[in-house]
Amino acid sequence: MTLSRPDTLNLERWSATSGSERSSRANLVLGGGGHRWRANADGNGAIDALMRAVDNALAPLLGSGVVLVAYDVHATGAGHEAKASINVGVRRREADDAPVFAGSSVDENVLQASVVAYIEAVNALLAAEGIDIASAVPTPGETARHDTDPEHRSGAKDNIMSSYNS
Repeated sequence: MTLSRPDTLNLERWSATSGSERSSRANLVLGGGGHRWRANADGNGAIDALMRAVDNALAPLLGSGVVLVAYDVHATGAGHEAKASINVGVRRREADDAPVFAGSSVDENVLQASVVAYIEAVNALLAAEGIDIASAVPTPGETARHDTDPEHRSGAKDNIMSSYNS
């Protein structure tokens, strides 16, 4: 897990569903620079869906986005207690010869480690390009909010309760 810094993107929460007979779906909330980004995405697996959700959330910052050019996963030990060590590389989507930015993470959950490593690589790209996340984003709340986001559900409940109580 990466340390939370106000000038970088940080993963606040995520969820993903996947199965052999259904498509994978993920939603997440990112924080940084005094803002929050919420997004969801479908993918060919839970990790793909999570990375696509990051791309969707950060479209205002990244424009055409990034492409994953490396993804390595290794166990840190033997047995079911081993943690996943993830290393990724991303580059700008529009340029095949663009520099590759690395990210890494270790966690007992391979999905958590994967999305944190991806965000770390995106943070490296943003820093190299001098993009200030505090000033380069839309106002908070403009990104998509998925039905399963707890804040979305609590807001809907508040609206229902306020109309019931009036």
